[in-house]
Amino acid sequence: MNKKFSYLLLISIILIHGVNNETIFANSVKEEKPPKSVCIEESEKEYQEFNNKVLKDIVKSFNLDLSEYQEFISDDLMLKVGEKLNDHSDKMSLQSLFVGSSNGSRRLFLKNGLEGKEGYFLYKKINGNNVKKKLSKIGEVWVVMSVDEKKAKKIRIKRFNWDKCSEN
Repeated sequence: MNKKFSYLLLISIILIHGVNNETIFANSVKEEKPPKSVCIEESEKEYQEFNNKVLKDIVKSFNLDLSEYQEFISDDLMLKVGEKLNDHSDKMSLQSLFVGSSNGSRRLFLKNGLEGKEGYFLYKKINGNNVKKKLSKIGEVWVVMSVDEKKAKKIRIKRFNWDKCSEN
């Protein structure tokens, strides 16, 4: 009887000691969250990948070759200090294209840059449809010559989990 009690006591001590070690170990390991700056970079990278996926879908649906075209963003069309409105009607005529909602970024491609004579303005509507606006430069102003819309699937961006990041 004494032997059984000793074994039972020994097993109990081992179990209690083992459970306590795991509990202590679990409490002592703290999950480190990455700093906010790392999360911002990761979020921007994911958004860029999403934008590239949207652009590929649009290019594929219209069977476009943009290899000879230069991409411009809205900031490229902003006037710099000292520039006069009258001297940059080409930029001014393109700025309004960027107004409105879209799934992903609105994208402007000009053949031979602002000095060129043709281009495309591409975007995906909120409903998923792809839109191509064919542009031509007439004089010093860019004009939308045609608008083509093709039914396409919505592409959704994965929501970024900001809770995984530290506050600073």
